[in-house]
Amino acid sequence: MRITVKNLNKLYATAFEKMENMSKFLGKNCVDHALDFHYGHRIKIGKQFTNELYPIPLIRFRLKGIKTEVFFDVYTNNDYIGYIKVYPNKAEILSLDLEVFANLKYLIYGYHYQQELYNSEDLKETKNIIEKSKDTRFIIYADFDNLEQIYNVVEKLIIKSSQRFSMANYKCECGHYVTIESYDGTCPVCGRESLFKRKFKTKCPVCEAKCLKDQYGNGECENCGWKLDKFANKFKNRVIYPNLISLNKAKQLYSEGKPFEPNLDDFVEALYNYSEMQFKYNGVYYTVELACENDDEYDIELYNSKTSETFIFKTKEEFKNNAKVEGKFLKDIWEETTEKDWLQ
Repeated sequence: MRITVKNLNKLYATAFEKMENMSKFLGKNCVDHALDFHYGHRIKIGKQFTNELYPIPLIRFRLKGIKTEVFFDVYTNNDYIGYIKVYPNKAEILSLDLEVFANLKYLIYGYHYQQELYNSEDLKETKNIIEKSKDTRFIIYADFDNLEQIYNVVEKLIIKSSQRFSMANYKCECGHYVTIESYDGTCPVCGRESLFKRKFKTKCPVCEAKCLKDQYGNGECENCGWKLDKFANKFKNRVIYPNLISLNKAKQLYSEGKPFEPNLDDFVEALYNYSEMQFKYNGVYYTVELACENDDEYDIELYNSKTSETFIFKTKEEFKNNAKVEGKFLKDIWEETTEKDWLQ
């Protein structure tokens, strides 16, 4: 019994690892998905199938709006790690390029009659059979033996999102845990809209290009790179996170065709807004932090990640005028620094 449990744990660990990798892949490609379990599966330990029924992990999402499920089975066969099922209606399956499944040796079934409709020799004939079928809904089924096979199918069927926001996880009313990666923001299981749905159209305050923002006023302009923020709109001459320059300066730089790079004054203003900053010079990272001695005064600490040296400055003016990097005044070599940003 102990050996059986140990083997079973290994099988589940492998299945969960595959599911996690698939979830990261979907997230990278901006696809909303839900993690779930499918009950009623026998599993194979060694060469024997168990008589018990076990749940297997799966991911639910939509490809071109079509319900799709990827199951990560717990067999020990090296030539098989799971299967994909796609549930199109007649119009959807007739519009699909079925060749994306060809390397997976797929099958097509009528949803109601469970009639196999696949014709491996003639895809055109397969489409003709489907069109004449009495079924209005279908199942495309295919086994896969490595994640690259399924990645290839999904990438070819993904409708690429033109906008992207940071990931948010929530529990839907239907009980499933959903990962929201895109501005679409609907549960791929029941179709309910998420509280995190992010698709409000707006204009970029810098370049006036069309872009999207979330319900909190956040977003990013793909045209100029400005990160939308309601506080930046209100205080247009201040440096406010997540941008490193003020809104008015961004407008000026954009009109001049220059990148949104902060000068030393912008950097110090951002420091007093966020308290932790960084920059890089000659391959070495430097951290700049506010150190609070009391409620009224802050020291500025400059830390060299290579030598572990820390230099302390009592005021922002002292830092701007006297801070040195490799024996050079920071103010003189500021244009040569890179990766000026909030501390990562």
